[in-house]
This record gives sequence, structure tokens and C-alpha cells, in this order.
Amino acid sequence: MAEAKPSGAETARRTLRLLEALAARQPIKLDPLAGAVGLTKSTTYRLLRVLQEERYAERLDSGGYRLGPAFFGLAGPSLPGTHFYESAAPIVRDLAAATEETVTLHRRVGDLSILVHGVESGHALRQVARVGEACPLTRGCSALAILAYLSEEDAGAVLARTDLGAEARAALETRLAAIRGDGYAFSHAENHPGVAGISAPIRLPGAARNLEMSMSVSGPDFRWTRDRAESFRPRLAASADALARHFAAATA
Repeated sequence: MAEAKPSGAETARRTLRLLEALAARQPIKLDPLAGAVGLTKSTTYRLLRVLQEERYAERLDSGGYRLGPAFFGLAGPSLPGTHFYESAAPIVRDLAAATEETVTLHRRVGDLSILVHGVESGHALRQVARVGEACPLTRGCSALAILAYLSEEDAGAVLARTDLGAEARAALETRLAAIRGDGYAFSHAENHPGVAGISAPIRLPGAARNLEMSMSVSGPDFRWTRDRAESFRPRLAASADALARHFAAATA
């Protein structure tokens, strides 16, 4: 017997339950996800397809699902501590003026890096700073600059939860070691096509260490080349240190 067609309100409730289940346990495969929300596999799959199209869910190569960037973008304007990050705007603006590119702050939330504040370049063609935009801690310079400086135990737990094969994990661990040695991370087109970025960790002392953050400068790769980005390494490092002092004082 065919499944009865749900009302609009019931479809909305099912979708909300699906998002709640994804938030509670991700990545999660289709069978356990359907079981968690009490729906058939076909209904769960159909709802997931809509969420994927709207970027509220993502399907991994392994077949599991997790929340997508649109979910975090929706919550971005009301993220806790918005005014706290905005208090650092003068430091961010100074670096943006010096580099003439977009400068952003990112904070770890679970296994994700979330953009919490940004100052955009004045160029017509620029990297847009979308507060609330999320990316995995294992991809892109802003995320890797955070992941590289987590404790060995914490970073290992993130990698264990990530959909990586043995070879990819080994390559990532080598890259993280290089980031720790260099003091910065560089990436090209890992989250946005045609965009290059350079990031430094914001390393807070003492009780504020749980505020795991990075500072990034990004722009179109034809203008923000690796050589140009690396020429600003000292200025980026100084700005990240200034932010660390600022946030440490604010949380004291």
C-alpha cells in the first residue's frame, strides 16, 4: 500500500526532525537517519534531496550526510558573540586596508570552521564575507590554521570523524605539520573556485584557549597570488597576535 501523501504542515515537521537528527549525529547514513526520524527510507531520501539542493545538507562520498553551509549561514546573523567579534573590527580593517583584499575571522564550532566577522575588499571583483558560512576543519586555509594548532588528541578526533582514506589522511597530517612549522596556511580554490587565501591562527593564552580561531586574507587568484599573499605574512602574523591580545583581554 502506497504511503499517504503528507500535508504541507506534516512535510515541514518531517524536514525539521530530519535537520535535528543531522545536527545530533553527523555524518550519518541513510538507514540510521530514517530510523532516527521514524520515516521510510524513500521519504527520508526525498526530503534529503531537497535539503541538498538548497544546501542545508551535504552528502559525503562515503554515503553519509551532514548539515550543509546554508544551515549555518541562516544562523549567522544571530551567532552568539557577534558584538564580541565586531569589537575587533579596527584590527581587521587595518589589515584589509593594507592588503586591499577581504579579511575574515573564523571560529571552530565542532568539526567546522565558521566565518564570524569580515571586512570586504573595495575591489569590484572580491571575495565576499558571508557571516555564518561554514566549511569542514579539514579544508581551506582558514580551517586548517585552526586544526593545525589543536591538541594532538583533539585534532586526531576530528580526523577520525572525517570521511578520509588512509592516503588522504596521511597527506593532510603532513600538511598540518608544515602549517605548524611555517606558522600559516595557504590554500587555492579549496572552498571557492578561483579564490586564494592565507591564514594565521589566533592563539589565545590561558583560560581563553577554548576560543579556537584564525584570521584570513583572501581574494581572486589572478590578483591575490601566492607570492603576494606570502609577502604579507609578517603583517598577518602581527594582526593575529594583536587579535589574540584583544580577545584575551575581552575574556579576562
